[in-house]
Amino acid sequence: MTALAFIFYFSPTWAQEQIATTWPTSSCLTESSWQKMPSHPRLFATSKRWNDLKSQLKKDTVSQKLFSLVKERAENVLQLPLLGLATKTASHGTARQIQGRIAGLSMTYKITGDKRFLDRVVNEMSDLASSPGWNPAHFLTCSEATVAMSIGLDWLYDDLTIDQRKLFANAIIEKALKISLLNENNLNNWSESGGNWGSVCNGGMAIGALTVKEYAPELAKKVVNRSLANIHFAGDNYAPAGAHSEGPGYWAYGTTFYVLFAEALRGSFGTSCSIENATGFLRSGEYILQLMAPSDDMFSFADSEPFWGFEPVMFWFAKELKQIDMAEPLFKRLAPMHSYLVSDNAKADASRIQPLGLLWWNPELLNKKAAPRKLNWWSEGGSQPQAVMRSAWNDKNATFVGIKAGKAGISHGHMDVGSFILEAKGIRWAVDLGRDGYTLPRQHGLGNDLFLPTQESKRWAIFCNGAESHNIIRFNGAPQWIEGKADLVPTTNKAVSPGYKMDLTPVYAGQVVSAQRGFNLRSDKSMLIQDEWETGERGTAITWQWLTYAKVELKANQVLLSQSNESLQLLVVSKDVIHLSVQDVGSPQNVWDAAHPGLKRITIRINAPAKQLGRIAIIADPSLKAEHDAPELLLPLNEW
Repeated sequence: MTALAFIFYFSPTWAQEQIATTWPTSSCLTESSWQKMPSHPRLFATSKRWNDLKSQLKKDTVSQKLFSLVKERAENVLQLPLLGLATKTASHGTARQIQGRIAGLSMTYKITGDKRFLDRVVNEMSDLASSPGWNPAHFLTCSEATVAMSIGLDWLYDDLTIDQRKLFANAIIEKALKISLLNENNLNNWSESGGNWGSVCNGGMAIGALTVKEYAPELAKKVVNRSLANIHFAGDNYAPAGAHSEGPGYWAYGTTFYVLFAEALRGSFGTSCSIENATGFLRSGEYILQLMAPSDDMFSFADSEPFWGFEPVMFWFAKELKQIDMAEPLFKRLAPMHSYLVSDNAKADASRIQPLGLLWWNPELLNKKAAPRKLNWWSEGGSQPQAVMRSAWNDKNATFVGIKAGKAGISHGHMDVGSFILEAKGIRWAVDLGRDGYTLPRQHGLGNDLFLPTQESKRWAIFCNGAESHNIIRFNGAPQWIEGKADLVPTTNKAVSPGYKMDLTPVYAGQVVSAQRGFNLRSDKSMLIQDEWETGERGTAITWQWLTYAKVELKANQVLLSQSNESLQLLVVSKDVIHLSVQDVGSPQNVWDAAHPGLKRITIRINAPAKQLGRIAIIADPSLKAEHDAPELLLPLNEW
């Protein structure tokens, strides 16, 4: 980025001279665009949209159900004390919590006219405005707090006194927008981040700027121009086919704020500046549907967990693409997650902003039928290549395979290159733990390395992050080379289709001459996993890993897994002598690790001589009817 430095003086609260940067004026916004900006409300819903929503609520049962959750949560908040932010700096959790409170209380007042909700939301906003700070040292927190205040100020503008408007606008200006221009608060260069930080921080600051344009027009322009100049870094992460490098959990976080930015631009200028047209972005709703396994849990990898909560942004994708199936995961979660959705706890998902889901929901989609979905999907490359295969849709007993290539050295990455998860007969037989959480590592001195993706980082000593906890092949027990990237391509030979193969050689540089892995979902719903390698000048100890919560029974060249009255067999095909074992890894492996009761690691070990080509194949069979393939009949991966 070209930087033009100049001196910018801040309020006495920040009585310091800082070098800031200017950004070119966006070509999609002119001075006339700013002058014609409509009055409040303009964030996410205009006055017309609010009136239309009241009519929609009289006729549409889905809208009624969504609003009932919003109102129930708002009623619950009335019974709770304020968060007490006037006496403490906001944390990430409290910023999310007050965001949910302000959005829910504001919408409930807008729809019902009940001034109990107006009075309470003004008190919440006053509490937030009086906070000593919105934690710019962790700028995600600052951004969340900014969006919280912006929603309240914009939606309730006509119901607030002049003094209240000034108080809330000044809080956004002083505690967020001006501070965002200080270099010291650009933690990890969030302004040019390609991960969730780029979407959340650029989006949040732009939303704040658009809200207070009347009070700080030049500052608002500067902040919006910065966000528009830099949002492409986050947008590039979806290319080419919608997959996200940080996994489905952080996809939801970053994508929600990316959409909020686009919608705030539309409401303010009548244009999103086409930021949603970043390559692959509009395909990422399909990506999320594909990653949902038959159990409704996600193909989790990196710092994402199998549980996927209630993400209102899927209503936006349904509206934007006119595809009802984008909203179906939310419909499924409404009843079972009722108590979760109406609680006031800070959420890791975005269910705290359910009101936006209601604003995005389009009842006309109920008349549309979902289009057939592909059984096999892949990311078509991208920074973290991924693929899924399934034997059927809408079948809880279907076989589902999620495959992860790419590299470990990326935001929220794990040493999981070549890893996979497997579901069949309603059970997840091969698991990926996702992340444990960040509290224990911070308590035990790993805080500085927690997000440091270097080879020597202590991040990899965390059990969930390192090689020990993933379904991968390993050589001499060494970690994966974090800058080595494995590419993934579909198979072209019909004998092993559907299938995918990857070249793991860069990931194991210096450990073996070459390494490849292939996956094939077979017609009998079994999965074939095949690994091939070439050793170097020395003999190599090869370890093949499978993590599971199932009961494990070992046989000569077979493993029987049992869980919830179901079974799966693993058939080992190898011409080499193998050593089968299973370890209990459910207890914390280090003081900074969480417990995973019942977790086991199956290992298959081979002692490979120097300068030798080797191969092992595992057939994961839910039918218990498959037989061992002869090693010599295995099709070499280069023929897949």
